[in-house]
Order: sequence, then C-alpha cells, then structure tokens
Amino acid sequence: MQIESRDSVSLKPAELDELGQLLASVGLPGMDAELEACVEQFPLVVLADLDGTRQAFMFGSLERVGGTPCILWGLGAARRGRHAGPATRGMVAELYRRAAISFPDEDVLVAGRIAHPGAYGLLSGLVDVVPRPGYSPTGEERAWGRRLARRFRCEDRYDDRAFRVTGGGGPEALLDASTLKGGGKAAASVLQGVDPARGEAVIAFGWATAEALLNGLGHRP
Repeated sequence: MQIESRDSVSLKPAELDELGQLLASVGLPGMDAELEACVEQFPLVVLADLDGTRQAFMFGSLERVGGTPCILWGLGAARRGRHAGPATRGMVAELYRRAAISFPDEDVLVAGRIAHPGAYGLLSGLVDVVPRPGYSPTGEERAWGRRLARRFRCEDRYDDRAFRVTGGGGPEALLDASTLKGGGKAAASVLQGVDPARGEAVIAFGWATAEALLNGLGHRP
C-alpha cells in the first residue's frame, strides 16, 4: 500500500473527479461542491493507492486551534473491500507522522466528524477520547466541541452536550467509514441514532501524546 500526503491545492481536476467517483461508490454521489470546499478548508490530502488503483483518500489539517496543536480529519472515504481498513489506518498514521514532525514534544488533539463505528475505532490509541460511554464531559471538553464545530463550520447545528451535529439537508463532509469494521460496543453506544444519510454526525476527539507520536503512533513495526 502506497500512502502519500500532499498539499490539497495540488489536486488536479481529473483527480478530484476520481475522488468524487470513489465517494459515489460508497453511496455519496454528487459531492463535487464538498470536495472543492475541502480543498479550501483543509491544506492536506492523504491518498492511499494499491497497484495503481486509488483505495482511499482523506482531507486533513495540522494546525493550532486556540494555540493547541491539532490533527483535523476532513472528508474522506475508502473503497469497499479487504483493503479499506489498512488504507484508512495508513492515512491516519500518515497524519500522525507529520504531526510528530510539526509539533515535536507536544500532545496533539485529534478530531473529526464521524458517523460510523469504524471511524470511532480509529480513535483507539488516543487518550481521553470524548465522547465515550459512561463518561460525563467536563466544561472544557464541551468548549472543545464548540471550537471544533466552528472550525468544521457546523456550529449552528451542533449540540455541545451530546457532541452531535444535526442534519443539514445533505451529506455531512465527514470521514466516511461505512466500509470499515471496528468500534465495538463503545462506538455503537456513542453513535446510537446517528443517521449519516441525513447529514448527522458526532464530533469526536482524543489526545495523541507526544510520547506516542514519537514512538510512531499508528505505524506497525
């Protein structure tokens, strides 16, 4: 599997068309406007290829939100099949790799809009994940949810106590993980009642410690 990260503005029209076709293959047709918006909102795109075929993509950002270093997941999806999991985990690991370089010796907040158990499973390896079953978030954690909702431009539809984004009349530009397995009972609890077809999502986040990033978080030896 070849994983490459690059500036999103370097995507050519033919590549954007290819990404749109990949989205359509997982049930998200007509996302051209969302793809163009992500090029503006997320400076990075991570691409996963195998034998010349694009397996997955994800827009992302390494930035500081209120002074805190963050990895933000944008719109993304993986082609159906046995390579969906490795491709998506590889893309997440690539952003961890870049964060270790960009934010040395700092803990990093990792956040995204999710609606599938497989996406929640990608938060494994992080600490203090929010939301999580049986946990009452602190005021600061709810404040983080609001900050992230503003960054993702969905604050008008965001419930800071449930960490949920209500439907906006169309698909949310989230990390689609409908082709991934994982998440378990925790994911089922957190995402209960969330309907991605209606544009609903959960803003979830956790912390990648400086030590974990230094030790290659997400990369298998």
